Amino acid sequence: MKRLLTLLFALVITAALSMAAQEPASKDQGPTGDKKVDKAEKKEAKAAEKGKTMSLTGWVKDQDGKTVFVNDKDKQPWNISNMDAVKGHEGHHVKVKAKLNEADHSLNVEKLTMMRKGKQTGEEKKQEEKKY
Repeated sequence: MKRLLTLLFALVITAALSMAAQEPASKDQGPTGDKKVDKAEKKEAKAAEKGKTMSLTGWVKDQDGKTVFVNDKDKQPWNISNMDAVKGHEGHHVKVKAKLNEADHSLNVEKLTMMRKGKQTGEEKKQEEKKY
């Protein structure tokens, strides 16, 4: 009898652990699963909705023949509506003050500031390490 109760107890514990393992870790996370990214996306959407300018940090990159701005927080590419503002900054880590347009996922750069040299090379090294 004692052996049967021990076996039954072990079975109940095993079933409870397997059910707990199948539940998501946190139910309050958004669609991407990363709170930081979700917060950044909400902030961007809110600024775009109100037509406010927003400061973003990221990289100016060439993607599929187009120059885009890749935000550091959510790693999403934004099309640049006024290309002259970023001309010559392709491949640079920059801080931009821009108006966002959620409809076509673009931004209108009002001010562009280069990040300091240490930030440039540190990120470039990380990118090179990812390649290998």
